[in-house]
Amino acid sequence: MADLNNSFVGSSDHQIDSEAMGEFFDDFLSAHQTCDTVLIQLEHDPENSELLNSLFRAIHTIKGNLVFVGLKELTPLIQSLEDLLDAIRKNSIAYDSLLCDVILLTLDRTENMVKAIVGGTPLILSEVDIDTLCVNISCMVDVEPKDRIQYVRTCLFILDPDTHLNTPLDTLETSIDEAVIKSSDNETSTTLNRELQVNTNYLVSDKSISHKDVSDVLLEYDVEIDEDILFFIGLIVPLESRSFYWKGRTLRLLILSLAMNEKSGQRVDATQLTVAVLMHDLGMSFLPRSLLMNTGALNETEIIALQRHPGAGSLLLNQSEKWSDAAQIVLQHHEQVDGSGYPNHLTEDKICDGAKILAIADTFDARSHERAHHTLLKRPLVRTMIEVNNFSGTQFDPFWVDIFNQVVRGDEA
Repeated sequence: MADLNNSFVGSSDHQIDSEAMGEFFDDFLSAHQTCDTVLIQLEHDPENSELLNSLFRAIHTIKGNLVFVGLKELTPLIQSLEDLLDAIRKNSIAYDSLLCDVILLTLDRTENMVKAIVGGTPLILSEVDIDTLCVNISCMVDVEPKDRIQYVRTCLFILDPDTHLNTPLDTLETSIDEAVIKSSDNETSTTLNRELQVNTNYLVSDKSISHKDVSDVLLEYDVEIDEDILFFIGLIVPLESRSFYWKGRTLRLLILSLAMNEKSGQRVDATQLTVAVLMHDLGMSFLPRSLLMNTGALNETEIIALQRHPGAGSLLLNQSEKWSDAAQIVLQHHEQVDGSGYPNHLTEDKICDGAKILAIADTFDARSHERAHHTLLKRPLVRTMIEVNNFSGTQFDPFWVDIFNQVVRGDEA
């Protein structure tokens, strides 16, 4: 942020009193944090009027403060969110995870633009972007639920192009006014190349991967590829074919896990971690496809079967003494630091570091891709990062959550 000790801050177009901006920004960050927390809570209790009212008040406060400090050009975007929330409060539209993502990302981008104005740097959203967002958010209130995804896609693509599964803008179905589409055409290249606020270098496409893809990653992290690892790599494609949710995930997990380990100073043997990532869901692949594809609640028998899968993969790796550490990582990767995980309800230091890494990487990938093949959308990275951080100290080790944050943000060593 710019130095707020000056009389005025911002560019020549935004002469803002520094004291007023300082107070505003503190209030803005507080309101934004409230929104982040409430938005996640609402997904578990979407009809909670107290939560909805709290969210509405926080967004209304943000809008009022933007006007107070002279950032009126950002208020239409916040007004569109306020209108959307008002419709939700009146039961005109049902709150769901897609709306949560739109609201969360809109607030995040608003924060980025406030920082840009204060620092005198270019805004990440153009006037056309903001107008298009406002139109599409307004349309969400007036259409049938089955048609809402079209407007959500348009908004999320502008807010975070990485939410799409390799789907170019011109192939997406949209129902916004043709004039809005035409006016945004000139902004397409800017939107596609806009710098995201999180590092996505560890992400790969959801296409089928080859031996070369994995080998290149292992060479980058100085992992020696022997006959065993070549065999394990060969299992990736058939294992991932068991569920379309898994396509490309092994390579994504491998890149994130090895990057986290490197950021920590190699606290885990990289070769053992690699084998654990490659083999951690081997036991899952033997579960019935009906269970793998189930998106609803599991019955007791299904839960027991699911919780046995770490033991199955670990048992196979333990056939070779060489991979005993990898076997331990696989066995423990669903344990949680508060003891609520499985299969052995281990806590904190009783869980090995490799398992703690894999637990975060596995959850992050599953949450970011859980609906992708139904909506052609991944969850925004900003949103999934918040979810991981919300479980720091309960599901995940705080040390490794911090390492995860550094990797995903692209912090320098």
